[in-house]
Amino acid sequence: MAGAASVVLTALGVAAWPRLSAMLDPQVAFDPIPGLPGFRRERGAPAAPANALAGLEGQGAPGATPGLSVCDLLFTEMRSAGDVPLAYFSDYRCTFCRRLSPRLAALAQTAGISLTWHELPLLGPDSTLGARAALAARRQGAYDAFHSRMMDSSFVPNPAYLRRLARDTGIDPDRLIADLDHPGVTRQLSITADLARRFGFVGTPALVIGRTATLGALSDSRLERLIEIERQEPTPPCV
Repeated sequence: MAGAASVVLTALGVAAWPRLSAMLDPQVAFDPIPGLPGFRRERGAPAAPANALAGLEGQGAPGATPGLSVCDLLFTEMRSAGDVPLAYFSDYRCTFCRRLSPRLAALAQTAGISLTWHELPLLGPDSTLGARAALAARRQGAYDAFHSRMMDSSFVPNPAYLRRLARDTGIDPDRLIADLDHPGVTRQLSITADLARRFGFVGTPALVIGRTATLGALSDSRLERLIEIERQEPTPPCV
């Protein structure tokens, strides 16, 4: 069977892999997510208890975003008609995130994918400082560079390291340090924490691919499979 699949893939080209993978793998089943109409998770995926993320800062996020829907907060990047939106929740102290982040960054450069990055620091003060630094760097247009460098580094974030990283990426170190506590940074962490609670994300990496939430490490084939399933289904909850 595997040999036959290889022959078919060779004949059809690499672009055929996501569709063929979905055909060869066992049928995927989904369960709706309570309180989030139109969204779902893979059947058997872990669901969080209601207070699982109660310790995250900024529990009042819904009141800070009047008039904005889950879709508005979840998928903030511009996308074209037909794009599959992805929301990625990560932590700089998360081993699996270090593997997934560069794969998603590369995927975001392809047509038909729109990727929104969310900082979800669950692994202590070092995670929180890294998340704040990335969001502070975003205020100077350097989020991608900071995210990539911190995901690729074993250094524990501290002010000296962040200043050096700011200089390396061509932004103002003093402004970066000042912006660690900027209200906009705190507000974004609050929004992300609230989204994580609503989707039941008790760890990282976590993804919302179109309407489908998934938690934990993802193989390339599984990621491509979920994207292809979303691409083929009509009427997404976020248009």
